[in-house]
Amino acid sequence: VALTADLIRFPTVNPPGEAYRPCAEFLGERLKKLGFETEFIRAEGAPGDSDRYPRVNVVARLDGRSPGPCVHFNSHIDVVEAGDGWAVDPFAGVVKDGRVYGRGACDMKGGLAASVIAVEAFME
Repeated sequence: VALTADLIRFPTVNPPGEAYRPCAEFLGERLKKLGFETEFIRAEGAPGDSDRYPRVNVVARLDGRSPGPCVHFNSHIDVVEAGDGWAVDPFAGVVKDGRVYGRGACDMKGGLAASVIAVEAFME
């Protein structure tokens, strides 16, 4: 819940594509603390990518720990415009009555948070 709320606070609205790098770096730092090697890759040439609004991805790998199959988690950090009618700030990451409110809570920042938490639990 806390990680979902933290991710919602990055206004990664597409278009135009602001806050991609800070959000990717936030995730990268969290995964780095688990021992993952992280790199930030710009999706140059992808739709919407520009020097003003670079589409930055974080790739985190845990190499050399054990032989066997690879587990791959894939998510996205962009969200669509918030639109009208919100009872709370769509980028505040409000937790109320057991629910998380904000842009991306269901698609896809909540799922991304669940993936990160699963990795952390697995590592523990």
